[in-house]
Amino acid sequence: MAQWGFVFDQRKCIGCNACQMACKDAHNLEAGLFYRRVDTLEYEEGGQTRFAHFSGACNHCAEAACVKHCPTGAMHHAEDGTVHVDQGLCIGCGTCAWACPYGAVGLSHRFGTAVKCDSCMELRQKGQNPVCVDACLTHCLEFRDLDQMREEERAHCVADMTFLPDASETRPSLRIRREKCGKSSRGAGERSDGCQSDL
Repeated sequence: MAQWGFVFDQRKCIGCNACQMACKDAHNLEAGLFYRRVDTLEYEEGGQTRFAHFSGACNHCAEAACVKHCPTGAMHHAEDGTVHVDQGLCIGCGTCAWACPYGAVGLSHRFGTAVKCDSCMELRQKGQNPVCVDACLTHCLEFRDLDQMREEERAHCVADMTFLPDASETRPSLRIRREKCGKSSRGAGERSDGCQSDL
């Protein structure tokens, strides 16, 4: 199975929220639901507090907790490795939302089912990018086959940062060209094992 996923260049992100709002608008999401969120991260450097930005969505994990714990099989992997919800099978129990360590699964009051980023599958089937990728003003988001990344590209990317869950838990299809390690301004805890993990 291929491993398609997002590459996020944190060095370029300006925290403008264009990706977040383009996604919400394109999918006509109800109030309070987001498939992608932009957060501002705080870190210390040279005795000074600095900030960086992070744009996160479903990471289409290779060992997705939502797929593993879904009681009906509604959460499943597509042929390209991305994770999708079969609305016909979903019973809206919320197990997937509780299981996802990234908080990427929401529950729709409108449909009574789980909802999440599907990497804009319909657009991609037409040869187009996910809306968040095209909306990004600084081109810090890509969606690509991660297995095809060159070795020099891999060397500058991580799948793990201190404010994210340990990548070994679910093997996220996410690569980050990072600014610095940091903790979320929303108060997410830091891990003690550093930023980088083996991919």
